[in-house]
Amino acid sequence: MEVKKYEILKQVQNDRQLMMKKLILIDDHKMLRKGISFYITENSDWTILAEAESLDEVPGIIKQIENNTEDKILAVVDIQIKGSTDYSYNGFEAVKLLAKSGIPSVIFSSHDSGGFIERAMSAEVGAKGFVSKLSDEKMLLDAINTVAVGKTFVQPDLVSSLMEMNSLFSVLTKREVQVVKLIQDGLTNEEIAQKLQIKLTTLENYISVIYDKIGCRDRNSLLEKLT
Repeated sequence: MEVKKYEILKQVQNDRQLMMKKLILIDDHKMLRKGISFYITENSDWTILAEAESLDEVPGIIKQIENNTEDKILAVVDIQIKGSTDYSYNGFEAVKLLAKSGIPSVIFSSHDSGGFIERAMSAEVGAKGFVSKLSDEKMLLDAINTVAVGKTFVQPDLVSSLMEMNSLFSVLTKREVQVVKLIQDGLTNEEIAQKLQIKLTTLENYISVIYDKIGCRDRNSLLEKLT
């Protein structure tokens, strides 16, 4: 049976499309990575480019693909991954590194409260999508496909939590929001003061004002509001 020329061309185009859509999976649970990998490759035209369980592996992955200008590359990142940094949530740092290299990320995490969503989707971190691990794989695939075409995606039933957190942050100044986010990252007062290049007493004044504005008595109650 003769195969028409346009059918061969169509097959080549389809094969090329498959090659161009590649995922990086960053999660410190190997079984979860394997489950996501299996579902994605069986139910879409995405392939898995690389896997990592630690923030420390991300620069190496980026270096390997830095000259790849043809493929569409996207990352799925958990918030709480391993790493040698002092941060509690290394996934945010991974997203930042990937964004600097032009690789968009979808956060896939069990830390799905408004505070984490706001932090992930902020301009500072730069995630383009957020999906809870309590959802199913189809939701994650929907997020991946949405982000791949240049749009943002937040799991629909998490949008109200994000709006509440945005409302909470609206009463704070830009500097106060910076302080809150560094507290959320797990930094001590001394580390925050050093990072922001301000005196410790100045930082303590900021924190006191933040507590008054948000209605918190201490760091723990602030973190409860964020989680």
